[in-house]
Amino acid sequence: MAKENKHPLSIPESADNAEESIKCPYCGTMFGIGYSNDDVVACPVCDENILTEEAETIYSSNEGF
Repeated sequence: MAKENKHPLSIPESADNAEESIKCPYCGTMFGIGYSNDDVVACPVCDENILTEEAETIYSSNEGF
């Protein structure tokens, strides 16, 4: 059960510098989509077109830790 003003473990808070990234379903590469509002993006590795609405999305730090 979540405490007041706290997120449950299944929905952790994002880092201040989190950016939206998606996973390519063809080659598995994770890449940031930045501020793009496009419905389709091209994977920078395999060059396949990916529907952003259907892709796995993760918000992760843009720092290279």
